[in-house]
Amino acid sequence: MKMKYLMSVLMAWMFSIAAVAQQVQMRIEGVAETDTVTVIDLLNGMKRAAIPVKNGKFATTIPFDKDQLMGAMGKNFYIPFFADGEPLVIDLVAHQVKGSLLNEQTCRCDLSLDSLDAVYKKRLNILLNMADGTNEKKIRKEAEELMAQRLNDRAEVLKPFAKTMVPAAFLPDMVMEMTYQQVEPWFVDDAPYINHPRMQMAKQFVEGLKKKQNGLMFTDLVMFDLEGKVRRLSEWCGKGNYVLVDFWASWCGPCRKEMPHVVESYIKYHSKGYEVVGVSFDSKKEAWKAAVKQLGMDWPQISDLRGWQCAASDAYGVMAIPSNVLLDGEGRIVAHDLRGEKLAQMLQQIYGF
Repeated sequence: MKMKYLMSVLMAWMFSIAAVAQQVQMRIEGVAETDTVTVIDLLNGMKRAAIPVKNGKFATTIPFDKDQLMGAMGKNFYIPFFADGEPLVIDLVAHQVKGSLLNEQTCRCDLSLDSLDAVYKKRLNILLNMADGTNEKKIRKEAEELMAQRLNDRAEVLKPFAKTMVPAAFLPDMVMEMTYQQVEPWFVDDAPYINHPRMQMAKQFVEGLKKKQNGLMFTDLVMFDLEGKVRRLSEWCGKGNYVLVDFWASWCGPCRKEMPHVVESYIKYHSKGYEVVGVSFDSKKEAWKAAVKQLGMDWPQISDLRGWQCAASDAYGVMAIPSNVLLDGEGRIVAHDLRGEKLAQMLQQIYGF
């Protein structure tokens, strides 16, 4: 018993030493137009420090966990930097930094992305100003294509930094808009940035995308219907008809906003064999039941009333709702996250009207 106790004390001491070793004292100085420079943790958005500015200059030393991703707030923007322990000079007027190679690369990438976004913002505004009501649908489609091109261009800006830690500063903000094919090359085990704490949520999101890829067979779910009867998703899926498995919740505002599109698709194509199965992320049965009636959801509904711990969350990688997967007659995924007109366009291609 004594030996086990001594070993546990020794291990605790070693871990404490390791924890201390991960701390770095970092000297930060620079110029700013504000009275205070706020340093925020870009992992959680929490304020880490407030540095007073005197005569346009600021300076301090702050302890950080090594390689934390931080942001120094200026007047209209922030400059991201990694807490690598090397002294950092930040110019919050000219948007420049001098410091380690990593932080200079991060700033250079940040500036390139900002310049790119400014170009696309101008192009988008010009396009939207051309809309006059008669060409709204055409303009919307061109705007979507423009934003898709912007996403591709942003990824191109990141590519020269793929062998550094830099992508950890920007990639997590991009993956929510990317397809699995676009993100897959970035999520490799030996990438220098892949295990940075800020990548954790992005990795989970990509794993979710992986579970919804076209060609995969649907995953069965065992849940309850509105009457409390045990039901299986396989009762409707893989039976020869197209099925939209719709993930939603009564408390989800975007889900409610999206539901008229799903209702419209059901009315238009149900007589042709098309089915919708609602999978609710609710935790309160009465709220779920009331929303189904209020929103006119005349299709099968199932739930395990476990909220975000819903079995569908893991089975289909659902990290945000509304979400959906469209299954063919064999039960294979042919599309996912079809919202608004995208759902209507997909079904029109399938049914021909």
